[in-house]
Amino acid sequence: MSDCCKILMNAQAGKLHHNPGVEELQKLVDFLEVKAEVVGTTSENDFRQQLKQMVADGIPRVAVAGGDGTVAEAVQILAKTDTALGIIPQGTSNNFATALRLPMDLPSALRVLSDGEVKQVDLGCCFGRYFTETAGVGLFANALAIYGRDSNKDFLRATYALLKIVFSYRASRLTLTLDGVQHEEPAVFCVAANTYRMAQAMPIAPGAKVTDGLLDVVILGDLTRSELIPYLSAIRRQMHFALPKVKMARAREVSIDSRRRIPVHVDDSVRGVTPVKITAEPNALKVLVEKL
Repeated sequence: MSDCCKILMNAQAGKLHHNPGVEELQKLVDFLEVKAEVVGTTSENDFRQQLKQMVADGIPRVAVAGGDGTVAEAVQILAKTDTALGIIPQGTSNNFATALRLPMDLPSALRVLSDGEVKQVDLGCCFGRYFTETAGVGLFANALAIYGRDSNKDFLRATYALLKIVFSYRASRLTLTLDGVQHEEPAVFCVAANTYRMAQAMPIAPGAKVTDGLLDVVILGDLTRSELIPYLSAIRRQMHFALPKVKMARAREVSIDSRRRIPVHVDDSVRGVTPVKITAEPNALKVLVEKL
């Protein structure tokens, strides 16, 4: 049926994890009488190819079952097309789904696919790649450069990276250009945020909105080693903007340069080094959300 939503998911999901597999999810879809077909994928490349074909076929609604990494890959294909993205949150943090105020329980998330409405939201763009959450430099980018994408789920590697950063980190002298206005800032961390959460559900930019056409730029200044843990704790409590070494601004275009080349992360992976330009892309993606 033309109004049937396609749901893409890993065909191996559910065999070794707590998430349902393709057949289990289709049974739940049918039980809830949601007009959707679950389509299994066998690899990242298969996922991308099937999604591209669905866009080419003019399918109006395509959902992905997965976490923020899966959603980010889907966004690269669905951005600035007429196909709306539905999200079945199956990840650890589900930062983008949370920003869209999507339900986290499976039955409610599935019902959004048939009962929800299409809304246009913003994305960020950095090194030619769209991002849903953040892009930037400093502590998080440095950690990713050490232990790689997704290996923060490996306790030993994450601990190694954390210890290496804590005992060797230093502030970088950054040249920030926000909508044409240049600033010099010593900083251990600087991100341009499209959503209010990043990484492991860290609420770095509590005021960020996915519909304002702007990026929230958050800067942690020249922190001493003894200040690092208290500042990170304040971020978790969303109290960091009250601290003296935290700055925030909003801009449509953000350029970051540094005296020495440092890694730049785009969502959960390092994509290059400074200098870098990061832009807001207003109304770049159609998503399915709950009706108010």
